[in-house]
Amino acid sequence: MHTLNPTLWRTCRVLAGANRIKLLRQLHVQPGQSVAALAKTVGVGRPYASQEMRRIQSRGLIRPAKCGGAVVYSPIPDPQVPTAAPLLKAIRTALDSLPAERDADLARIAAGLAHERRIALARSLMELPKTKTQLLAECPMAPCCLQLHLRTLADAGFVAERGRMLSFQTPDHPLGKALAKLLRQGIAR
Repeated sequence: MHTLNPTLWRTCRVLAGANRIKLLRQLHVQPGQSVAALAKTVGVGRPYASQEMRRIQSRGLIRPAKCGGAVVYSPIPDPQVPTAAPLLKAIRTALDSLPAERDADLARIAAGLAHERRIALARSLMELPKTKTQLLAECPMAPCCLQLHLRTLADAGFVAERGRMLSFQTPDHPLGKALAKLLRQGIAR
């Protein structure tokens, strides 16, 4: 079997979509639904739902199956994608333990790592706390871009600022914990 390694930042970009989180919740509540049923339940058009399901599937978080003439989806991790099982487990834990009103937390936390520069900044801060000047030397970019990326990481709960020092922290959320673990293990690119 060939292992697929989708980038973590692209997977997070998919998980940062509110409608994709709604689709995942519906599949969590009732696995084995067709695109038409999911579209109706979530309140989006069928072509849009189909496109979003393909995006989620491309990250290894759902699996399609033929059921009569229809294709149905279930939240089953693709064994070829090493990050899929731990991420899906974290998503399931969040969906089980938190009400639907808190689904935006999943999208917000995922958005924190939904850019390759934010992944690089998070990894750098995991090594040891740094100042913004040190980060700019290590990860060259415009200071305004650094500010934006750090704000997004902080909003997601991955960065804390104490005085002039920035440090990595693990958000107290199942998805945040799973993403931090993947970063620490170096599994995800």
